[in-house]
Amino acid sequence: MVTVDRTIKRLHYGDNTNSKMKTDVNLGVKPSPDLFSEDDLETTMTNLSKSATVTDTNEPAFEPSVRYLLRDGELVEYADAKLHVLSTTLKYGVGVFEGFRAYWSDEDQQLYAFRVADHMRRLIDSMRVVEIDGPRDIGGLSEQLLGLVRANELRGNLHMRAQVFVDSSDGKPEDTGPVSVFMAAIPMGNYFGASGLDVQISSWARLSDRSMPPRVKSIANYQNGRLAMLEARRNGYDAALLLTEDGHVAEGAGYNVFMVRQGRLCTPPATDSILEGITRDSVLHLARNVLGVEVDIRPIDRTELYSADEIFVCGSAAEINHVSSVDRTPIGDGTAGELTRQLQHAYRQAVVGRVAADQQWAQPVYPTA
Repeated sequence: MVTVDRTIKRLHYGDNTNSKMKTDVNLGVKPSPDLFSEDDLETTMTNLSKSATVTDTNEPAFEPSVRYLLRDGELVEYADAKLHVLSTTLKYGVGVFEGFRAYWSDEDQQLYAFRVADHMRRLIDSMRVVEIDGPRDIGGLSEQLLGLVRANELRGNLHMRAQVFVDSSDGKPEDTGPVSVFMAAIPMGNYFGASGLDVQISSWARLSDRSMPPRVKSIANYQNGRLAMLEARRNGYDAALLLTEDGHVAEGAGYNVFMVRQGRLCTPPATDSILEGITRDSVLHLARNVLGVEVDIRPIDRTELYSADEIFVCGSAAEINHVSSVDRTPIGDGTAGELTRQLQHAYRQAVVGRVAADQQWAQPVYPTA
């Protein structure tokens, strides 16, 4: 239910006189005599106290898709997973996180969590780089996340998160603790909602290692990709790619990028302001060891994308999704290219342990008979 106080709305959106009156009331200051009389103020405050709530039947109440989240290793109801508004994380964006995937196999009647230990290892690396106190036990963190999935009895494709927040009360930007560790596991299908992306090269440059560490998953870093994504959506695109300060292709707004050009599979190096993506690492392994395809890890110029045979982006949420066009320039015939399709197939098999089983990427969530 959404409640709307009509008098409050008038104070928020009325003329400057009302806005001034609202500010004075909030601050406990008596309004200036030339604005309101004592009788006017009394009447207004009476209206505020008696104003009726109005149910907006056009907006259904939010219903969470899971019952439990995890806070510091303890199950909490979805609605009770909270931080104070003056915690250091909310004031200054001081926190790191990981995004994971899990996939349901009808054939096995099993849920497989993908590369959980590797994600937790990167979470710990992120804490080290940005100097946040927090747990360093990969196995313990991994088991907490899987235990959360089991507690919610989830059997379907999921997106999972582990987030480490600096939770000092009304703290300073340089605080390193104390911390709160939240985890979530939420049903998720296709992140983009479709296959094939029309992509814009953003006017925003990708942040560099001299300003913010791009190789870690810091909450604050995502403002960079957010701005690029907002720009792309305003201009009618599905997604965005960012360049480095010196004009090389870096990555997308939350996903790495690969291209096929002149018969070679290429991707930017870790030193070109990219997140050291775990899905990117999976693609490199699958290309080299499953498909027998060599990969060139090298700087990529913007104009190379326009003449590429294939382009795809990849990430835990994004999975592997082909790019149909860049700046309205079609890539191939606009559909997924041959190598992209092969990698998509290999990846779908890998996440449930059918391919690259020796890597032990796919971890069963529920006990096996």
